[in-house]
Parts: sequence; structure tokens; C-alpha cells
Amino acid sequence: MRRTLFTLSIAAMIAAAGCGSSGNGGSASPGATTAPEPSGSSAAGASSSAGSGFDPTSVSGDLTLQGWSAGAVEAPILDKVLQDFQAAYPNIKVKFEPIAGDYAAAMAAKFSSQDVPDVFYVDSGPAATWIEDGSLQPLDEYIAKSGFDTSKFYPAYLDAFKGPDGKLYGLPKDGNTIAMAYNSDILSKAGVTTPPTTWEELTAAVDKLKGQSGLDAPLCLSPSLDRALAFIYQAGGGLFNEDKTAAIIDSPESVKGIETYLSFFKSGAAKRPGDVGDDWCGKSLGEGHSAIIFEGGWLDPFMKDTYPDVKYAWAEMPAGPAGKATLGFTVSYSMGVDSKNKDASWVLISYLTGPEGMKTWTEGGVANPSRSDLQGAPGKEILIQGAEYAHPWSFIPGFTEINDAFNNALTAAIEGTGSAQDVATATKTAIDAKLK
Repeated sequence: MRRTLFTLSIAAMIAAAGCGSSGNGGSASPGATTAPEPSGSSAAGASSSAGSGFDPTSVSGDLTLQGWSAGAVEAPILDKVLQDFQAAYPNIKVKFEPIAGDYAAAMAAKFSSQDVPDVFYVDSGPAATWIEDGSLQPLDEYIAKSGFDTSKFYPAYLDAFKGPDGKLYGLPKDGNTIAMAYNSDILSKAGVTTPPTTWEELTAAVDKLKGQSGLDAPLCLSPSLDRALAFIYQAGGGLFNEDKTAAIIDSPESVKGIETYLSFFKSGAAKRPGDVGDDWCGKSLGEGHSAIIFEGGWLDPFMKDTYPDVKYAWAEMPAGPAGKATLGFTVSYSMGVDSKNKDASWVLISYLTGPEGMKTWTEGGVANPSRSDLQGAPGKEILIQGAEYAHPWSFIPGFTEINDAFNNALTAAIEGTGSAQDVATATKTAIDAKLK
């Protein structure tokens, strides 16, 4: 039975605001080229030659596509994709209607009233909650009967929309990972000739950077799980065990990851953006307050528009004791159980996430492809290859309280009233409460 009230992860929506759609939810970049099309897929991503003979060209209807605002840069690219779709499927008309303001709250109201758009965005953060609430339509039957090949999606993005029943409740429209962005001029002047590739090299680099070029701190680090969790994974830890039935945030490996993150603050190597008067680390990089930050592809349009003269480059996240790890943010195209025209909705979803539709969407350089058979725009290589070892930003229903518990405890520890173990304990308590 579906709930009529939803506890949605606003924090996750904000985290994805820089990723997905492309700057929103799982996003960001690309000029793509296609590799050979997946078996069983047409240029549109769906085929009548596989499965039980689903014929997308026989489907008709008027569809409403909803998500957050595409923005001035994305809007014309989305318009082009939808125009191409309608040229391929003239019997299906699509109208994009962006939702202004609080997207999560707006969708909660639509789910409650059973008046949902035909196709809509789902951020990976609240996806688990929406799946548990029974609001999303599983796509497996459509995938099977149309022969749509899902093997080309990076697992970090596809798995974000997989329910505990193993079914898929959305297909990733694009994706984004966290990587290391650094001011190449400042590093070079400090004698750091190559970007650090390990924790040890990162520590050595920030030691050289201290006091250089008027920096407030070599590193800008966000006091939040959506950045610190990458370090926890690099240490060999995590939030949950593999099937998300128990917390492992209090494991020695997880605590080591938290301790490492906190150590940069304790040594003076890192500051929060707010500590230097900035609202996020991208601004700290642009203003020259810090030389190294950990962000995603949403940084690029911001720097281009706001700090065009600042030279920066991308590198992979430094590897920890357990090797490489980063976070993968994404947004799906999904349909609701109450969507009115599901056959036409599937045709649209399969086109937008198939090789042709996603190529057009990502070649504009705004969003990164969630498919491994597409290449991104020049300069996006690091962010795209990170998807190969990224961990999905997708957890369990009601994740907001867990996220808040970690962030509050981490902030206290940064300010000197807690330890890494305290952060782990507070987070485990929140996880255990949700798993009861």
C-alpha cells in the first residue's frame, strides 16, 4: 500500500543539484560519440525485434515530462533532444513542464493525489523512499519485451534505481562523480608538479601549499556526508553492508576515513567554505581562498561563467588504503504507477536513455553520459572514468535523518566538540533506528 505522506531527502536533492540533469541531479558534461549500438537496441534505444515484439512506432499519445528547470544552458539542448524524439516518433507528443521551487515537495503532492506526470526526474537520493512508497513503476517488463540493453549503463548509476526486489524503477539520464579540482598555477608555484594521487601525496601537497599565494587554506572541504563518504570508501569502510541490512559506519575502516577527513581541519590544511566567507567550495577555488577542492562537473559552467581567468584542472580523487573510490550522483527518467500513458512513456524513456538520445543530451558539454558506450566532451574524462569505481549516492528509505546525523556530528567534530568515533556512533544510531 502506498503512503500518502513522504519523507524526502532535501539534502540529497541539493547534493544532486549539481549533478544529475546536468548540473542538476546526475549530470554534467559531454560531446559524445557512440560505440556500436547495444544488441537489441535501435537508434531510439528500443526495438521491436527482441522480447515479445514491442513496437514503439505503433504507440501514440500526449506526454508530460516534468523535472526541475533545465536552465538557460540546458534548455535548448533538451529541446533538441525532444524534437529529435518527436521526429522519430511523430505519433507521440511531449511537453516539458519544469517544476519551480521545491521539487521533492511538489512530487510528494502529486503522488498523494495520484496525479503524476507521464515521465519525471527522480534523484538517486530519495529514490529508495519513492520506491518503498510504491510510487514508481518498475520498468523490467518494458525492458524485457523491447529488448532494451541495460548492460551499457555504469553500475553506479543504474543500481541507484534498483529496488530491494531487484527491479529497476528508472533509467539514469546522465551522471556525475566527485573528483579533485585544483588550481594548477598555485600548485606549480608551491613546487607541486603533479596532482596528488594518494592520501600520503595529498598530505605532502597541502603541507607545501600552506601559506602560499594568499591561501586561507590549501583545501576547501564541505562539512557533509556527500563529500566525506568518498574518504570513508577509500579507507575500505562505508555506511551499510552490501545488502544494506546493517550499519558498518562504526567499523575501524570507516572511522579511519572519518579521522582522515577531520585531520585536514585539525592540521589547518582545510577550511569549510563558510569559514572563508564562501557559500561553496567552487567559489573558494575561484576566489583563490583554496587551491584544491572535491566537486563534480557542475563546477565547470560555474567557473567558466564566474571565474574565466582562473586556471584549474581535474584529477582523480586521491586513493586511500583500500584504493580508488568516489561517489556517483545521478537522476533517472521514471514513470509513476499512476502515470496515464505508460507505453508511450516507455518509448520516451528508452529513447532519452538510449545511445541516440543520450548522445545528443550529453554532447552539449553540460551533462556526463551514464552509458559506457558514449564519450564525454573534452575535459570531462576524469569525471566520466570515475563512474567505473564510484559508489551510488543511493541508500535506504528515510535517509534524510541519517544524513543529518552524520553532518551534525561532523560539524561538531570540526569545531572541536567531537571525534571521528562520535561521528560514527551518531550515524550508526540513526541507521539502526531506520533499520528496525
